[in-house]
Amino acid sequence: MNKQRDIASFPELFDGMEQFLDEQLLRLKQAGLWSATLAVSGGLVVAWLLERAA
Repeated sequence: MNKQRDIASFPELFDGMEQFLDEQLLRLKQAGLWSATLAVSGGLVVAWLLERAA
């Protein structure tokens, strides 16, 4: 008995996989953008506070 280990053998299991992956990638990009924005903003605030303290 040959068992196929191919996605094509079980198409019903992977019907929404492409959409799911696209949504996850979009969320990851959004999280990265938020993280970068917060890091830059926080860095600017810290630099400003250090400049004022000096």
